[in-house]
Amino acid sequence: MKTKPPPTDMETDMSIRQDLFTHVVNNLRYGAAQADLSEALNDCVNRSRETGKQSTLTLTIKIKPNGSTGQYHLSEEVKTKLPNLDKGETIMFGTPEGNLQREDPAQSDLDLQAVPDDRPTDFQKVENN
Repeated sequence: MKTKPPPTDMETDMSIRQDLFTHVVNNLRYGAAQADLSEALNDCVNRSRETGKQSTLTLTIKIKPNGSTGQYHLSEEVKTKLPNLDKGETIMFGTPEGNLQREDPAQSDLDLQAVPDDRPTDFQKVENN
C-alpha cells in the first residue's frame, strides 16, 4: 500500500477557506461580536473625526481546543483606544487669602441696570423724493 505524500504549500493554501476570518467573526456569539465590532469601529471613526487624532480598534480571538474532539472554544475581546477630547480651561483669580474665584478682585463692579424695552413696534415707511 502506497502512502500519499504530504501536501505542498500550494495545495495547503487552496484548502484554506478564503472567507474564514469573516465567517468566524460573524458567528462569534451568534453575531453579537460582529455587532460589537461595528459599534466600536463607529466610535473610533467618530472620535478620530472629532479630534483629528488616531484611534485604535483591536480584536483578540482566543482559540482553545477541546481535547481531540475537533471542537474549539472561541472567545473574543474587542478593545478601543480613543483619543481624548480637548477640554477648555477656566480662568480664575487668586485672593490675598489664597482662595480662587471667577471674578477679578482688582476690578470694581459696574452698576449695570436693565434698559426698558419701549421701542416702537409699528414702523412707518418714509419715502425720499
